[in-house]
Amino acid sequence: MARTYEGRALTRMHTKQQLALRAKVTTEVMRLYALWDLKDKQSFQRFQSSMVVLAQLRAIESATLAASYYEQFRAVDAPAKAARTASRVALAAPPVAEQIRASVSATARAGVFRALRAGKPYEVAMQNGLVEVSGAVSRLALQGGRDTIEQAVMRDPSALGWARVASANACAFCAMLASRGPVYKEETVDFEAHDHCTCGSEPVYEGAEWPPNSKEYQDLWYDNHGSLKDFRAAVEGRTQ
Repeated sequence: MARTYEGRALTRMHTKQQLALRAKVTTEVMRLYALWDLKDKQSFQRFQSSMVVLAQLRAIESATLAASYYEQFRAVDAPAKAARTASRVALAAPPVAEQIRASVSATARAGVFRALRAGKPYEVAMQNGLVEVSGAVSRLALQGGRDTIEQAVMRDPSALGWARVASANACAFCAMLASRGPVYKEETVDFEAHDHCTCGSEPVYEGAEWPPNSKEYQDLWYDNHGSLKDFRAAVEGRTQ
């Protein structure tokens, strides 16, 4: 958790901004999903192309929000000298078209045909594909912000690393990662996010505490003796 009240407030605001962007992406995916007609093979390619444009544009938007957040956070939470001499934060590059196309195919198309093979009605199968692809595209969009913070930390001589900011209702996977606390530069670990993931990250400077919920997740991990199976059961029971 940030050293200062201002830093904590900035992290909360940034989390809300990224979640609002995620909600916007989900709405846009839903609207563009109507382009796909199973009877028209070319329509899926048009849908894929629209997802490439959407994911890249929103990834840039996510990166812009993250860069602004990082600069403001650093100004209030970094050591005074470091904050005064800091440079502008560069935006991370958006995901490449090939990555987006592959994700769309692996979720929308695979989700629909998997449901149809299981005997589900057409409408249910299409809804299944929509849920899966919206999760993938929103993850790729928010990747812009996550990558921007991670890369800024690596370039920031005063930053010790970054910490995962997970909600109190995080899934077992995210809760486990959050329970590990800050990721320091020398560990060179990338931010891991699944489809529909709502986690973010916070820069860590000297004197900072862990983000909210991370210590609780660590305590839960130790209470279950480091057993992933027991930890998962405890987290799922806790969120229910």
